[in-house]
Amino acid sequence: MRILLFLFFSLFSGWQLLAQDPVIFIMDASGSMWQKIDSEFKIEMAREVLGEIVSDLPDKQAIGLVAYGHRTKGDCNDIEELLKFDNTDKAAFLKEINNLNPLGKTPLAKSAELVIENLRDSGQPATIILITDGLETCDGDLCQLVEAAKAEGIDFVLHIIGFDIAEADKSNLQCAARSADGLYVDAGDQEELSSALSQTTKLTVDKERGRLTVKCLRNGELVDCSVTIIQAETDVEIAGMRTYKDPSTNPALFHIPAGTYDVRAEIVRGSGVIPQTQKSVVVPEATGKDVIFDFSSGWLALTVTDGEELHDAAVKVIPAGEKRPVAGGRTYSAASSNPLKEELSPGLYDVEVKSTKIDGTAATVLLRSLEIKPGKTTQHLVEFEYGILRVGVTKDGVLCDATVNIIQTADGKSVAGGRTYTSSSSNPKEFILSPGTYEVSIRGVRVEGDPQETFTISIGHGDKTEKNIEW
Repeated sequence: MRILLFLFFSLFSGWQLLAQDPVIFIMDASGSMWQKIDSEFKIEMAREVLGEIVSDLPDKQAIGLVAYGHRTKGDCNDIEELLKFDNTDKAAFLKEINNLNPLGKTPLAKSAELVIENLRDSGQPATIILITDGLETCDGDLCQLVEAAKAEGIDFVLHIIGFDIAEADKSNLQCAARSADGLYVDAGDQEELSSALSQTTKLTVDKERGRLTVKCLRNGELVDCSVTIIQAETDVEIAGMRTYKDPSTNPALFHIPAGTYDVRAEIVRGSGVIPQTQKSVVVPEATGKDVIFDFSSGWLALTVTDGEELHDAAVKVIPAGEKRPVAGGRTYSAASSNPLKEELSPGLYDVEVKSTKIDGTAATVLLRSLEIKPGKTTQHLVEFEYGILRVGVTKDGVLCDATVNIIQTADGKSVAGGRTYTSSSSNPKEFILSPGTYEVSIRGVRVEGDPQETFTISIGHGDKTEKNIEW
């Protein structure tokens, strides 16, 4: 009878434990966690945030912990289950987190495999939250592992938080989260890490979630874009992901609570293509929602010359009627960069082209209402005109230091200036000016008698004029 009672209570106790779906953290303790964000170590940020998040979980919540890279350098098998998934002792969790000493590599797939094997053996559903500050360094394939486990019927959700991963190719991490009905969330600092953990600890395996897909296209083809999901009528970011150009990640798949969201998308490395937002997208629980962004675009090819050679200019591309540029750059004077090529959303643009070596009003050209059509290249040529004025100053036959100020007579604006000094490398002083009429004022620097002189001169395209002042 005692044996039967023992078995009964053991089974009943186990059933109670298994009925509480655990949250299992896989913690990055690789050497890079000793890097700093601003002035604080990443591992210290993670400890503080995890302490706050875990403290706020329900008292009976089961909390497991697996860490990798915390014991030896260069060992892809340095993975340890520090707390089993039936642990409910928050103090024990915090103690283990605080004792971690980041040292080693990043075996993401093997770490997840350890957790999945435990779930396979127990039949226990679970929420897994993987925190990593880097990509796989042990030749594992996390996405492939997760897909196989899901196909086997193992019941879990995997959320992945990329902590300060920057612009690395995160497609495998996103694929793994997508395949495991979870979220991939980027966190660039402590505040974002806290927000990411707050979101993911609430989206547990037992919660109903909506399904949102976001596809990004450009001129009929998949395009890499950054997608952000925002709680409607707020600034609260719920999740973010990149689509890349691969059908396995584009459309991006988000498993998020049913609700109303604003969905924002922006092409990666497409500065002239205007970001788009779809407002008040309703994500239901049962059927899900599919969203498509069409970033069909055209191109501007701008060639800048001075009549004879390619010419260096600074370029700003501004949507017509607006003030803020959406693209631009330098043409320089090399065929590799001139013409300057910019990808742009279809529409009308004003283009400001400013010579980097010519002074004067005509040194800036404004092209108004250039039309960009989807799938088309709009070509335009800007030719600058200029002449050269050289001003030399001597006193008693010796090179003399003087200031030179050049004013456009048309509007009274000072457009250029400089000093002659007393070296033949700068005296005469050379000025490259757009065609026009100028008033030139010269004043001696530490010259006896404080001599001054002013003259007016007209400069035409191609002129090379030298004016020597003798005091």
